[in-house]
Amino acid sequence: MHSSRSSIALVTREDDAQWSDFVFWIVSCTFFAEERAITKARSTDMPLVNLFGSNLTGMFQHAISAVGNYGEMFNRTVKIPRQMRNKLNVNPFGPQQHSLFGY
Repeated sequence: MHSSRSSIALVTREDDAQWSDFVFWIVSCTFFAEERAITKARSTDMPLVNLFGSNLTGMFQHAISAVGNYGEMFNRTVKIPRQMRNKLNVNPFGPQQHSLFGY
């Protein structure tokens, strides 16, 4: 467990858009699985997709089979109880987003 109070973020290289897209979709699938109560044990309930070609149609199933949904990963690694979902993503305001500096 990381004990620093500094920010920790998932970062990919700017010059590799395909890898960045792949990482985005894998992380997103862990949220999707949690929202639909799809656990590691039920990973075959994840949809087949064709985002990165026919060789990776089972990428969501494989990801959840390997690590579980977001809640499963959280409970296994963080070791503190989750109080509730992120209230910033709840109606009436929806997800909170900001534009990049200079744009």
